[in-house]
Amino acid sequence: MTRTASPRMASLRAASPVLPLRSDEGALAPMPWWCTPSGVALGFLIPVMGLIALAGDLSSAALTIRGVRFLNLHYVLLGMLMVSGIALGGWVGAQIRLGRSSPSRAAAAAGAGDDPRRWERAAAVVAAIALLGYVVWFKDFLFNPLLLWRTVTGAWSPSREEIGSTAGVSSLVNVAQVFFAIYAFRLVDGHVCRPPKWMHRLFALMAVLTVFRVYVWSERLALIEMLTPLGLALGRWMAVQPGLRWRWILRLGPYAALPVVLLYFGAAEYARSWSSASYQGKMTFWEFALGRFVSYYYTSLNNGAGLVAITPEPTWHFEHVMEWAHRAPFGVGRAFSEHVGFHADAKSSFHWFLRTYEDVEFNSNSGLFTPIADLGVPGALAYMLLLGLVSGLAFRAYRAGRLGGVLLFPLFFISFFEIFRYPFLGQPRAFTWTLGIVLAATAVTLQRHRRPAFAAACPPGRPGGATSPAQRAARARGHQQEY
Repeated sequence: MTRTASPRMASLRAASPVLPLRSDEGALAPMPWWCTPSGVALGFLIPVMGLIALAGDLSSAALTIRGVRFLNLHYVLLGMLMVSGIALGGWVGAQIRLGRSSPSRAAAAAGAGDDPRRWERAAAVVAAIALLGYVVWFKDFLFNPLLLWRTVTGAWSPSREEIGSTAGVSSLVNVAQVFFAIYAFRLVDGHVCRPPKWMHRLFALMAVLTVFRVYVWSERLALIEMLTPLGLALGRWMAVQPGLRWRWILRLGPYAALPVVLLYFGAAEYARSWSSASYQGKMTFWEFALGRFVSYYYTSLNNGAGLVAITPEPTWHFEHVMEWAHRAPFGVGRAFSEHVGFHADAKSSFHWFLRTYEDVEFNSNSGLFTPIADLGVPGALAYMLLLGLVSGLAFRAYRAGRLGGVLLFPLFFISFFEIFRYPFLGQPRAFTWTLGIVLAATAVTLQRHRRPAFAAACPPGRPGGATSPAQRAARARGHQQEY
């Protein structure tokens, strides 16, 4: 016996364009402006870049900007041109409709070909791989409760050299983002079969390990990578909620999140810089946090502009846009470096630039300008257009509830917000993330071909599935509160 939705839940689903996991291309879920590649590029990145460039010229004790200043109006406009390439490509990609609607395609979309349980199994596979990476990486903590307790309480603060890592294994933790992407989308996809309890427990475990990684490895980005798919799913959910009380948050988007980001950034910098004589007792915590934040991003942009200034011709070494290829294990990276003429001795060129012109403390190289050093202005603009185009296609697929969009778009989305700091898609962590996407997509495809179609109804005992009359009544009341 299958469960029927409560009257209020049914009315909300009828009024809101909440899509199943995969739908006909003709139906696209509405999403806020800041989720679109063109919207985040024109509505957030360009204004914030202008503000950072202006703030860098202020005379404030909270700012820490050393070295030669290359970021003038010329380079600011050049950076905005690169962002405009993303915006244009993203807008075009979001308009492209891949494939044609047909009765057979609609039937496949509505059927079991993309049943959420297949997505969940793929999520479990990548989560297991990420857990293996965490166990190998943090085995000294996980198998030594006393050491773990001393570390968590702050009695011992190990350095990265003391913790160490295993090449090719520790990096497996970066496939966890694929699990987070599937889990976040499953929370808001509107499918009658809700995520199972084990998926919630697995998310809690992965979240704890991610927070521990942020704490012990001083890796702020890991938490942002976890929250990005959740933020996209929240935006998708909020966009279809009638009478939303906090709709101003939906309109402001990333601007509303800036105070939280500043707090997070300031807390991470507190132990390292706040206690120094340069800041202690001379300013409030918020002045310190804002000053460090602006200094961090200004010097990133300035480093990138300086790298372009001292590189009059493109190197075509793909040093920045394909750093993952140069650092690939098992001799692949060395072979690629030799193929493009990028010798091992030259890999410290950016550090030489920092020691000569800038400050080695702020060693980010900016994802806006480094493609120009690698590819030249025309090549970098084509690169940005391509990134925008692919992200636009992924965004449309995300709106349609397609697996490819759910897996790919969070990767591009976070790369846009990290573009001031460094070329995220060129990093080894992005490559590992991509491998996780390929693995999850392959797992779903294999299940599709090897297993018969799932029944339309959820299994007994599963949220949304068949249970006893008393359990169904209680669950209906719970869904009324949830929706």
